[in-house]
Amino acid sequence: ETPLWFAPKGKEPKDILSFHRSNDFLPIQNEVMGVRNSVGVTDISNFAKYKFSGLDAENFLSNLMTNLMPKVGRIILTPMLNHQGKVIGDFTIARQDQNSFYMWGSQNAQKHHIRWFLKNLPKNGSVDIECIDQKLCGLSIAGPKSRELLSSLVDEDISKENFKFMNFKIMNVAGAPCLVNKLTFTGDLGYEIWMEPSYQRRVYTNIKSAGEKHGIVDFGVRALLSMRLEKNFPTWGRELRPIYNPFECGLERFVKLEKNTFIGSKEIRNEENQKLSRVTFVIDAKDADVMGDEPIWAKVPRGEFTKAISESK
Repeated sequence: ETPLWFAPKGKEPKDILSFHRSNDFLPIQNEVMGVRNSVGVTDISNFAKYKFSGLDAENFLSNLMTNLMPKVGRIILTPMLNHQGKVIGDFTIARQDQNSFYMWGSQNAQKHHIRWFLKNLPKNGSVDIECIDQKLCGLSIAGPKSRELLSSLVDEDISKENFKFMNFKIMNVAGAPCLVNKLTFTGDLGYEIWMEPSYQRRVYTNIKSAGEKHGIVDFGVRALLSMRLEKNFPTWGRELRPIYNPFECGLERFVKLEKNTFIGSKEIRNEENQKLSRVTFVIDAKDADVMGDEPIWAKVPRGEFTKAISESK
């Protein structure tokens, strides 16, 4: 379970459904502004979590994923394709050491992904897969004050020179052993902090205490999804689906066709310069917002889409 939004003090935390903007609109706006202007914290335990280890772990993952595998202490983002070249998953992969990788993905697709991993697993026992599931909990802190906040809880040098964007490191946070990724789904400066369930309360309370001077806010899934849209970040089940290839999804920078063959690579080589692509546009609204979830095809050059939408009103 993860919070959707946080009701103000004195207000019942309950959705009042409406065809117009609901009662969650202003609280979510405050959560978003709190993150963008200072720092916020949210629970991200609902991600799927895996660990791959063994002598052939890198080759195994490289065969499944479109991107190159990260160096030790680094993170990559990567789609995964089926044999038809369609996107069946997107993941964050961090390399712990030469033969060990942590991976995060969509919990909704966890069972499907595990079956796919096991189906393609080498038969010689050279790769071990652990579905970590709820043996790891996660908190994300995001916003311009997040580095200052985290610095007060660790003994590590996490300056921008020594702990760079897309870095991964095991460190103690408020005295608790944690895996720390330097990235956020909000698009702000921030960190994903992963720990065993027994440590989550300690880490959370220390984050809230250290963040008081910054006006830290709790934010929920709805604020998170709003902020990721502002940065044009796609998410599984919405913009990323098995009916699209990675170029249509706007994931071309994570597809390395120059590397050795990966599943689906042959099928997408002729689609690299396809004409369909995912774009984001804004629809003006006063008190009712578009929910989305429908594809809109527009026969216009890239960069002219917003103009075409405006002229079609």
